[in-house]
Amino acid sequence: MSKGLRKVVYDYLCEQLLTGELRSGSRVCELTVAKATGVSRSPVREAIGQLRAEGVLEQIPGYGAFVTSPTREGLDEAFQVREWLECEAVYALASHKDRPDLDDARAACDRMMDFLRTQHGTTNETITETAYDQLERMDRDFHAAILRAAGNRRVVKIIADTRLLIHATGCRPRPLTAEHVSKIFTDHDVILRAVQRGEAEEARELMLSHIRWAHAGTLKVFDELAAQAEDDEPPTQVARRIGSANPIGRSSIR
Repeated sequence: MSKGLRKVVYDYLCEQLLTGELRSGSRVCELTVAKATGVSRSPVREAIGQLRAEGVLEQIPGYGAFVTSPTREGLDEAFQVREWLECEAVYALASHKDRPDLDDARAACDRMMDFLRTQHGTTNETITETAYDQLERMDRDFHAAILRAAGNRRVVKIIADTRLLIHATGCRPRPLTAEHVSKIFTDHDVILRAVQRGEAEEARELMLSHIRWAHAGTLKVFDELAAQAEDDEPPTQVARRIGSANPIGRSSIR
């Protein structure tokens, strides 16, 4: 039972991180989480402990658990992990003679296209905060579906943890336009088509280009935030401060 409750809390905290409700520097209050999830504090502590072990949270003696604030080097390394693992995963997937079902990846891709068609007709239109959350989920669904199809559960978990760290920084383009999201959709579409055709080298190169584009964009925002920092304020805290004045500045689609 405890393991099941821990998972409930763990999933809740991950969702809070991915939607921007919790970001780098945020304190995770055991009592608040226990009330929100309807469980006792014991499974909350277990879930927090798991996230600490995964590097997503850090314990500050006397103060409690906080969302990790990655350095620029830490962000750089996180994207390198994505490059090394996701590119090889998509290569292996496209190399399979009997490729597994790719319906989940296609469905995630199609949902993003349908959303763009119905909600945003012009490429320079700014994406709203609510729409951004929906598109972000579609992006995560696509990448997760590709990794699941590749068949290595360890890679799925490692990339999920890595994305948590990246999302928590709040380093996202401002403003986010439909044109930017269209680029993400187009990349997803061509990657998936290369996999379906069995073009392993092409699929790997396309994924590498996609991740490096996101990598460069995230570091660019990180540097812009660092330039706006006051005293020793970390860039992730600047993102939080700006976000409170401009609600669209939350987490990032990558």
